[in-house]
Amino acid sequence: MMRPSDLLSISVNTLFGAVTGWLLLGAVGGAVGAVLGAGFGYGAARFNVRPAIVMTVFVGAMTGGLIGSSIVSTICLPNTCTGLEVIAGIVTAIAAFVGVGIVAALVSRSFDEYNERVDAGLPPTGVGCEVPDGSQFTADGSQPDEDGEDDPTTPDRPPFRGDKRTQ
Repeated sequence: MMRPSDLLSISVNTLFGAVTGWLLLGAVGGAVGAVLGAGFGYGAARFNVRPAIVMTVFVGAMTGGLIGSSIVSTICLPNTCTGLEVIAGIVTAIAAFVGVGIVAALVSRSFDEYNERVDAGLPPTGVGCEVPDGSQFTADGSQPDEDGEDDPTTPDRPPFRGDKRTQ
C-alpha cells in the first residue's frame, strides 16, 4: 500500500520530469519526462526509499541534464546539434543522478547513525572528537590531574601551544 508521501513523491517527480522534458524537447520531451518521472517515483516507492531522498536525487539528475544540454546548445548553432544536446543531457543527467544519489545516501546514513546514538543515550560521534571511556579533557585539550587541576605538561603529551603558562 502506498503512503500519501509516496503519492506526493510520484506527483512531484512527474511534474518536474514533464517540465524538464518540455524545456529540452518541447511537448514530446515533456511527455517522455513525465513518464520517466512517474516511473522513477513509483519504483522508489516500491523499494521504500524516503520521498525526500527520491525528489532530491531526481531533481539533481534533471538539473544535470538541463545543464549538459544547455552547454551543447550554447556551443552549437541553433537547430544543428539536437542529437548531441540529447546525448549530453542524458550523460550529465546520469552523472548527476549517481553523484547526488551517493551524497544523499551518505548524508541520510549519517543522520540515522546520529539519531540511533542519541536515542540510545550515547554522545554523538565525530571525527577528532573521540575520547577514551572515562577520560575527560579541559577546554584547551589537556587532561586534568587526579585532584581536578589542569596540568598542560603531562609527560605523555606535549604542552598546548596556545597556553600562556607554557610560553
